[in-house]
Amino acid sequence: MEPGRSYYYDINKKLLMVIGQWPYQKPKDKVIAFAFIMVLAVFAFFPQIKDLTDRLFVDWEMLQTKEEHDIMRKYAETGRWYALIYCSFIYVTTVIFATTALVPRILDVLFPLNTSRPVMLPYPAYYFVDENQYFYYIFCHELFTGSIGMTGLIAHDTTFFVYVEHVCGLFAIVGFRFEHVSHKRSTMEKNMFNHPDAVYHKNIVISIYAHHKALQFAEFLESTFTISFAVQLLFVTVGLSITLVQLSIQLHNLAEALRYFVFISAQLFHLFCLSFLGQKLIDHSLETCDKIYYSLWYTIPVKEQKLLMFVMRKSIEASVLTAGKIYIFSLENFTTIVQSSMSYFTLLSSFDV
Repeated sequence: MEPGRSYYYDINKKLLMVIGQWPYQKPKDKVIAFAFIMVLAVFAFFPQIKDLTDRLFVDWEMLQTKEEHDIMRKYAETGRWYALIYCSFIYVTTVIFATTALVPRILDVLFPLNTSRPVMLPYPAYYFVDENQYFYYIFCHELFTGSIGMTGLIAHDTTFFVYVEHVCGLFAIVGFRFEHVSHKRSTMEKNMFNHPDAVYHKNIVISIYAHHKALQFAEFLESTFTISFAVQLLFVTVGLSITLVQLSIQLHNLAEALRYFVFISAQLFHLFCLSFLGQKLIDHSLETCDKIYYSLWYTIPVKEQKLLMFVMRKSIEASVLTAGKIYIFSLENFTTIVQSSMSYFTLLSSFDV
């Protein structure tokens, strides 16, 4: 006896029911299942985010001078601007992407035909009702839910931006300390240490400690986001290629072509932001070696100079952000990903008949 049609889709049905997304599920069961999944997700991610957040405030407390506070404020403000620009761009492109569905309705008013143009939703979905009659209700629902869905991505990425700027600020402070390693930081140090070598030793020790904290934070940041970025990178690479194919097919349709163009722009902007900040972290981690080299290291005792050699050796190894421990985010690799997507697009286009 051959199995029924539902047999081939029973696994998908069960999985969708577990997360509360099966359309024929009871509303009460949907809410319970979805709430359960969300609680598990919160418990999974909250400890990591809490640890990262605590490290932010602890690092602020180790700053010693006004110059160091100014450096950290500068990078914190830059991170805030990055978050604001990214948030605004993603929300604007989401709204533009959704409002392209109104183009057929606008054309029906400006250039009416004998029959209404086909309904085009912001994204394909089945609502169990007449789409023509309830178009504007469906449109508002998809625009609202799409914006809410983008909020999750925005929250994830902007948090990452702020943390990267914080790490870059730590490296900048480390460089500042090594540049002034031969200076007395305050009159208190003069009173605490009668021997001048003790001042140099303390300056180097606190500088090395700050460098270790920056490296440690960078490693923890990379390990926290590497899996999620691996998933995002896979979707961006494949999605960009497929979207380019769809754009080439729909060039005759203004509304569809605009939709795909906006989507491609958002994908490229998203990947560029990650690559730009990855490159910024690489540059800041490598600058420590140069700042030690150009400091007045030759004015301090030989014993302390040897300590600087260990720091320089460590600082020639760049701190990186990766996707799945394989792909390194940098501007050079950004162009590689774009070229790979174009290659896949060319391959996929060759199968178009």
